[in-house]
Amino acid sequence: MANVLVVAPNREQAKDMRSLLRLDGHHVAVERSVERWHGAEREMRPELVVAHSDSTSAILRHAGGQSRGFPAPLLFIHREEEFFNDTHLNDRLIDRIASPFTDVELLARVDALIRVKQVIQKDVAVRRAWDEPRSPNRSEAKASGGLMRRLGGLLNRRVPQSQLPLGPYLEVAARVADWADSRDAFEPGHAERVTTFCAMIADGLGLSPHEISCLLRAAMLHDIGKVALPLDILHHQGPLEDGQMRLMRTHTRRGAAILNALDPDPEVNDTILYHHERPDGTGYYERDANDVPRAAKVLAVAEVFDAMTSSKVTQTVDATQALGLLKKSRGISLDPDCVDALVDKLRPRPKVIPLVPCI
Repeated sequence: MANVLVVAPNREQAKDMRSLLRLDGHHVAVERSVERWHGAEREMRPELVVAHSDSTSAILRHAGGQSRGFPAPLLFIHREEEFFNDTHLNDRLIDRIASPFTDVELLARVDALIRVKQVIQKDVAVRRAWDEPRSPNRSEAKASGGLMRRLGGLLNRRVPQSQLPLGPYLEVAARVADWADSRDAFEPGHAERVTTFCAMIADGLGLSPHEISCLLRAAMLHDIGKVALPLDILHHQGPLEDGQMRLMRTHTRRGAAILNALDPDPEVNDTILYHHERPDGTGYYERDANDVPRAAKVLAVAEVFDAMTSSKVTQTVDATQALGLLKKSRGISLDPDCVDALVDKLRPRPKVIPLVPCI
């Protein structure tokens, strides 16, 4: 199915990992020298690197000098009792799994990471059907970290359709979203803040529980497609050039495609795909406002508000000024009902001091 490079100094660990991955049809190469693994990667060009080593820092020391494009994700295998610092690299997706684990847990995680790599590499179009369904076994995500814990509760309602458990796919979706958030041009926590604002708008609009569930899942994952964008575009100061803007506009399509490959949900996918549409029809896909899902309109307002107040590359304003700017955009670039709902939730309330009669 895919080319996988295993980095494992221990001979038995390397042999066991190669045998397990071959069960799922992968072509596996083994590099037992930590110092030489990146050279082996350049030669093999795998879709995934699995590192079974006690020395995480040693692996990362030799992770530089990436080739052009989106590098293969790096999956660390570590002992459960080890203290393991969460690590982010700007140019490579890093994931981890604790040993001991079941064979299906590892194979599902490997499959999920390979799907992310292939979606970004091929830039596939968003599609409804999924040609390789997963298993009927239900498994909750064991996400770690603030974003991943929140995602676990929002994502685990999906019912998978194959032999592999759903949990690892959800954890990988959370990991990719977390990585996208760490690379973006906003203050840390952008996805969580946008999700909070979406919840406020949803409450103001009186959305149904089902609509709210789909909306919040999309909000937590809405910029997942930005993992395919180079940092110089994400952190660009000032207006983007035409070519840069065309590339930036691919992040909604890529985000929907990544989610579709990991945990397909048409409503969530469409919310991510269309959250940069505008009522005046000048959005990414120039869709008529009547053809844009309501959840995407909510997400657009929430993201614009957070961008105004937390961007690292444009001048920010305080919350009061941002609310004023939102009101000026009603019906032009932002849905008026969604703007009104957020303004109503966030506008300062006058303090009322009751008069107590003297006794």
